Amino acid sequence: MDCRVVKGTHTYILVAAVTAALLLLSPRCLMAAEVNLDADRISYEDTTGVATAEGDVKISNDEITVLAPYMEYDSSNQSVRAVSTPDGGVTLMSAGNRINGERLDYNLTTRRGVFTRPNGRVDAFFVKGESIEVMPLSDVTGKKAASGSETEDLAARWSGAVITTCNYPHPHYRLEARELSVIPDRRVIIRKPKVFLGETLVFTYPFDFVSNIDGKSRLNKRSVFPKIGYESGKGMGIGISGPFVWDTGELDIEAIWWSENIIEGEAFVRQQVAPGLTAFARLAREHDKDRDQTRWRPKWGFWYDHGWQFEAAWSQRELVTLEKRAGSDSRYVVWRKPELNFVSPWIDDAASHGRYRFMGSWGKYEDVTSGVTSPVVERYGAGVQIEGTLENQSLNFQPFYNAIYWYYGYDAQESRTQQIADAVLGARWKLGNFDMESAYVRRWVWGDSPMSWDSYDPREDVYQQVAVTLPTGNPDFWWQLALRGAYSVKDETLDEMLYKVVYNQHCLQWEVIYRDDRSGNDNWMGLNLTINAYPESSVRLAGTDPFNPAKAPDEFVPDFIKQLP
Repeated sequence: MDCRVVKGTHTYILVAAVTAALLLLSPRCLMAAEVNLDADRISYEDTTGVATAEGDVKISNDEITVLAPYMEYDSSNQSVRAVSTPDGGVTLMSAGNRINGERLDYNLTTRRGVFTRPNGRVDAFFVKGESIEVMPLSDVTGKKAASGSETEDLAARWSGAVITTCNYPHPHYRLEARELSVIPDRRVIIRKPKVFLGETLVFTYPFDFVSNIDGKSRLNKRSVFPKIGYESGKGMGIGISGPFVWDTGELDIEAIWWSENIIEGEAFVRQQVAPGLTAFARLAREHDKDRDQTRWRPKWGFWYDHGWQFEAAWSQRELVTLEKRAGSDSRYVVWRKPELNFVSPWIDDAASHGRYRFMGSWGKYEDVTSGVTSPVVERYGAGVQIEGTLENQSLNFQPFYNAIYWYYGYDAQESRTQQIADAVLGARWKLGNFDMESAYVRRWVWGDSPMSWDSYDPREDVYQQVAVTLPTGNPDFWWQLALRGAYSVKDETLDEMLYKVVYNQHCLQWEVIYRDDRSGNDNWMGLNLTINAYPESSVRLAGTDPFNPAKAPDEFVPDFIKQLP
């Protein structure tokens, strides 16, 4: 009898499970493949080459376990069939996850198969569908396995899929799509899903919704919901965003219309050109509220990520927004010709209960904020950042700190230097039923810059947030009211108030936020949505992300590391 064995790839619940588990072999083959088979009855027919297992059938190896009341293995074509009966269904188990279904047909030679009526988990998603088609990864990507590889990763394609992260019998939201593709250890692609809140169809998303499962959540800042909100100077706004994704890159598109007849949008494309090396280009149409101008603002360049992270970037009419003190945003128009940045990996420091990293920058810039041509200025800099949480035994008091130091030199008509030390010291603590967050933000500046966008002023601000949670009797559902004030110690003024209403709905968390800019006229209101299964990937549906005093020095960290693929 032919006893060929396909070796399993690295585990993924939908794909490696099928590859490794479906080896229903004769006892001689089972020993060679190190697969354990247990059943109430096992028989083998020499004339047909078919082995049959019935009853309480269990087959397993180091990675996977398959349960079914009935299984067949045909040695003539290396095919496996597992079916359900009134006594039970087909179950695949791997890494603590389970997939259940009615029938599984799989060919060990072609490494393709179909699982009918499946339901189970894909990353944090609960999924059920009409069928799963399993295939080599090259069927999806169009790229063959690398030369010399023994096996090729498998991909899975769900048909008629219903997806949610809510484990309630009647989920609070769900997506329905004709197809869901799973590329192992990379991403889940939901094809143009219909979006339901409860039983109500809200709309059909015109793009493919993509969730990355490679552990790099910074690429998950997407939402199937439309953008809605308000900003002073722009009015009410509504828009939409979405990606077009391929194996080595993606194109993200966003557009929003404001009631003051302002149209903004962005197209951002990234393409991997070599391992660790990515080319990118961004074309944004942005409104400058300070000068009441809407312009096209292109930016392009390269990223390299291999422990150390590097960027080379060029830009034209780039709109740079900086918060130089509490509640005060300033916008500048800058050309980068080009700019080079690098950031080292984080280095753990047990003595400070934190970590630190080094940064460097060099570039040529033209500051055209005033609308007139200015001299090109060359700037070079070196910096270091340290952050951490101070050790404390009390769960009701958690101190934190974050600090950056930069030294900048300028090749201008007269030599100038600027040194910046920016730090925050704060704590999250409880006062009865109130959740408190206090932060003291301080900036020291020595010297100055010949460019207005790069010239910083000292600041000394205190931020205080107070939040109270209102229970509903069900721990999965609760409301939270919060307000935060920003006080300028230097000017002795209350420069900003932030008001938030949060509703946690088991699997979803909604946040309405309003910013009252008391030092200017930059008020805005927005809506934030968080899928609780991905708490680090909340999506702001409208408005801008409010200034986070706990991360205050991060404005001096090059932006590119937040966008790396």
